[in-house]
Amino acid sequence: MNSTLNTTSPTPLHEGKLKQTVPIIVLFVFSYTLIFLFCIIGNTLVCLVVVKSPRMQNVTNYFILNLAVADLLVAVFCMPFTLVDNIVYGWPFGDVMCKLSAATTVISVVASVLTLVAIAVDRYCAVVYPTQEIITLPRMMQSIAIIWFLSVLIALPVIFAKREETFNPPMQVCTEAWPTYGSWSAQDFRRMFSIALLMFSFLGPLLIITILYMRIAYRIWFRKAPGDSANVSDQARETATKKKVKVIKMLIVVVVLFALSWLPLHTLILLDEYAMQNMDYTVQNAVYNYCFPVAHWLSYFNSCVNPIIYGYFNQNFRAGFKAILTRSRGNIPCRL
Repeated sequence: MNSTLNTTSPTPLHEGKLKQTVPIIVLFVFSYTLIFLFCIIGNTLVCLVVVKSPRMQNVTNYFILNLAVADLLVAVFCMPFTLVDNIVYGWPFGDVMCKLSAATTVISVVASVLTLVAIAVDRYCAVVYPTQEIITLPRMMQSIAIIWFLSVLIALPVIFAKREETFNPPMQVCTEAWPTYGSWSAQDFRRMFSIALLMFSFLGPLLIITILYMRIAYRIWFRKAPGDSANVSDQARETATKKKVKVIKMLIVVVVLFALSWLPLHTLILLDEYAMQNMDYTVQNAVYNYCFPVAHWLSYFNSCVNPIIYGYFNQNFRAGFKAILTRSRGNIPCRL
């Protein structure tokens, strides 16, 4: 059984080529195509806004640009191959793509998640230390370099473990062949990698993002604003409170969407590692052929909504989107 983020099909035990009925496959294809298009369009617009407008080229927006690039890689190198792997028995793309697709999946997903953490750190510094420039442009570039370095480093085991093999009946399958060393079995190495992936791409980032955004929300809510002054009208005070609530709601949406998008897939991966072998084949078949495709779709949904969360709800990105879509040559506002 495979444990990486994109190929999770069990060893084929029969000669059928399709894992689901045609109506279910049509539904999967439509759903994956929909988020693929939204992911490509949304993240491409984010990239164009930052690249084409010098006034949008600041530390925060460079992090958002990096997130958009990572999410584009998720769309191009993860979604199509995952869809095919989830609906068809076997691997029709060859040994090179078996390794490349799996490695690129891990790299792009980890880079996307770590960039979410970097954005949270950047926002925390901007809110808690508004008078200090803690994350400078050089530090931002170093952070992005570290993000991609760690992403490639985490993906290295996949490159060596993934390979195309032939099963009986004759069928090419993209599977994993982990090494053995002393008392460590191949299963031990696979489980260790799955746990490391869980920590680096979900639990760790989720914990850091949650703590930072909770502190940001606390700081925003209790920070004295113009609306808190006794000399300001009730209407101004109410407006200031609404702005605070709006920001806090957005922070909650970020954390909740991230958790809900990735929790099902990581839960299934752990289930695959520690409990699936004890289950009836009918249950295994249902999990691999129906639960995993849905869990993958939810994880990719996060890459689809990131442009909305970090772009559309930002006034300047919204103006930039409008300018690009209408082919306007007017200046894009630069206020953040």
